Amino acid sequence: MDDTLPMLTAAQDEVAALLAQPGDWLTGAQRVAVWAEARDAATNPLDRARREAISPAAVDGHHPASPELAAAAVEVVHRVASDPGRLTRSWAAEAMAELGEEAYTELVGVTAMACALDRFGVALGRPERSRPSPVGGEPARVRPDDVGDVGAWVAQTVDKARANVSRALSLVPRTNRAWRLLVDSHYSRGAEFYRLVWDRALSRPQVELLAARTTSLHECFY
Repeated sequence: MDDTLPMLTAAQDEVAALLAQPGDWLTGAQRVAVWAEARDAATNPLDRARREAISPAAVDGHHPASPELAAAAVEVVHRVASDPGRLTRSWAAEAMAELGEEAYTELVGVTAMACALDRFGVALGRPERSRPSPVGGEPARVRPDDVGDVGAWVAQTVDKARANVSRALSLVPRTNRAWRLLVDSHYSRGAEFYRLVWDRALSRPQVELLAARTTSLHECFY
């Protein structure tokens, strides 16, 4: 019997728990608030109007601050969750100038993971996952020493030992550990990434075809 689904579910449960804990620059309460805003983006009228416009900049309006998140942070979450294919480097630079590069990166990472967890549940017809209760404590607030400009929008590890998708959030190590858990469990399986033949329910070519098609539909940079 294939144990893929239980393994994926266990990984998702672990990631959900990690998202409620203090991160790199955001508290646990702020990270859970990011999850709430990411969910709201699916039906939010302003986000819907922007998606339907020729350009999101053609639509007036802004997202207000929440009790846990500044307005600029809420804006980042909604844009990433609702219309990521039309984000621009200049838009990201403006957000980072206000929020800081590290906080911006963590907002993007938590949003991406929250959306992945929610959409996986929708695909399987599961009830909406209950958001976890925030865990108290302070974020690490430590910028790694091994990051630099590698041509991405944000700093990443200069060591390219891992694939780009696995080091995309390396500026925020706590957040990146949760992200890599999702990547490893749902796609690469860590060291298995370098094997050309996979003994799974789907073959390596089938997995790559699905990954490439999904990437294309979402206009993923990678």
